Amino acid sequence: MTKQEAAAALRQYAVLLELIGEDAFRARAFDYAARTLEMQGESLEELLAENRLAAIKGIGKGVTAAIVEFAERGTFGDLDNALEKVPSGVLELLRVEGLGPKRARTLWQDARITSLAYLENALDTGVVEKLPGFGAKTAEKFRAGLAYLKTVSGRHWRHHAQRAADALSESLTQIHGIDEVFFGGSLRRGMETVGDLDVLVMAPENRIESVRTAVLTLPGVTWEETGTILRGKNIAEFPIELSIISKHEAAARKVLVTGSKEHLSALKQICATRKLALENIEAETEEQVYAVLGLTYVPPALRENGSTIAPAGSREFPAPVAWEDIRGILHCHSTYSDGHNSIAELARAMIERGYHYLGIADHSQTAAYAHGLTPDRVRAQWREIDELNKQLAPFRILKGTEADILPDGSVDFDDEILAGFDFVVASIHSGFNMTEVQATERLCRALENPHVDILGHPTGRLLLERNGYPVNHEHLIACAAQNGKGIELNCSPHRLDLDWRWLSVCEEMHVPVPLCPDAHHIDGLWDIRWGIDTAAKGPLTAGNCPSTWGVETFLDWCRNHGR
Repeated sequence: MTKQEAAAALRQYAVLLELIGEDAFRARAFDYAARTLEMQGESLEELLAENRLAAIKGIGKGVTAAIVEFAERGTFGDLDNALEKVPSGVLELLRVEGLGPKRARTLWQDARITSLAYLENALDTGVVEKLPGFGAKTAEKFRAGLAYLKTVSGRHWRHHAQRAADALSESLTQIHGIDEVFFGGSLRRGMETVGDLDVLVMAPENRIESVRTAVLTLPGVTWEETGTILRGKNIAEFPIELSIISKHEAAARKVLVTGSKEHLSALKQICATRKLALENIEAETEEQVYAVLGLTYVPPALRENGSTIAPAGSREFPAPVAWEDIRGILHCHSTYSDGHNSIAELARAMIERGYHYLGIADHSQTAAYAHGLTPDRVRAQWREIDELNKQLAPFRILKGTEADILPDGSVDFDDEILAGFDFVVASIHSGFNMTEVQATERLCRALENPHVDILGHPTGRLLLERNGYPVNHEHLIACAAQNGKGIELNCSPHRLDLDWRWLSVCEEMHVPVPLCPDAHHIDGLWDIRWGIDTAAKGPLTAGNCPSTWGVETFLDWCRNHGR
């Protein structure tokens, strides 16, 4: 059990209290405790082992008891009781953009809307816009939010899928007779979201039946037997499709279970011309499967369609940026704005992992909701960074900012302050209701600012929550190229924005793409892993990724594009 999982449970309880309309003070206390828990440098296991939770300001005895119970059984009594009082569909309402607990409570209590289906009907019949404090514009926003949710129905965040896969793998590998557990599908291909876990379990021929019996009795998983495939769900209700096969089938089946449908369709057409069945190809490895078909091996991340299929020897795929290439991490938030850890704590965590530099990029003054920095607070932060750099040398902390891009495309700091930063990330955080032309012009004007180095999360999307604003990517990337600027791949698993489909265009136009975790706590620094998975889909190469550059190379680049 992790700090993040425990914090999520505390937040869910706080939300439920708001929905029920009970004890607003207790709701705020649990929400604050969740944030405090995430800020701790130690793991939940360490905090529990040392009995330190109750002594942490903002947690206290009551919350500690809830966390201890959650760590033991995956929930706690007060949470269970609150869940019994709120129809499950009411919590689903909170997935609609702009629909928070207070409005969800109004919909539930005043209009008996207890599911997304009921909400859709109430919107169609005009019920919602007539409720006090709602109106036609709010109803239209909810309608758009519902339409988006339909497009992502059945999908899950990548990090949740990986967590479910890790838990399932741990359980499976305890079963005697299993030689290998393999996960394919969109998880293996590095897609932003995942539908289900496509799993192959390899076992000797004479153990397949005993392994199957053991798999069917795994705790926390419910199964349905459909022919040779087991379909089930784990404790987190994550869908699973699992097959148990012998080792000699593994290579071809790994190709099949990895997908995508379009890629497999193209492979099967080639198989047909050679009078072969893909699933029957005998090979030791996936590379050999492609070789039997006379093809260049295609890495899993590049198997989204048939366009990457090529005759053997006719194509070479560039190596994508890898973990071992990363030298520094940019775009991180500290307690100066809305981060959970101090600059010193973030830097020491980086040093422990062997990195060379850290780029702090706290919010600018317009972002009051995130405790954005005024010029005076910026200067105080610079003084602290100067002192820390003396203490932590040769490690380097870079002075940066995530400056808001205002509606007219200007950036939220004057030139004097902007010139004092080592690097500037510019992002849109408000005013999303734009046409494609308006959004693209606003972003391009920010890129034309000589002090801006990197465009942050260029569409503002939140995966499974909202699309973000429309952008003409071709024009935007061309604008970045013309001005010598970079566009980040925001590695937060809730964003993964820049979309991977544009990474190859950035490569072609020599627009640098740093992998930025947008970290708000120490554990968030390592969200860069999701960016590395995504980068493989471009692929984004190490040379075009500033995160792999030495600190002086990065700073020279910032200075030489017109700052």
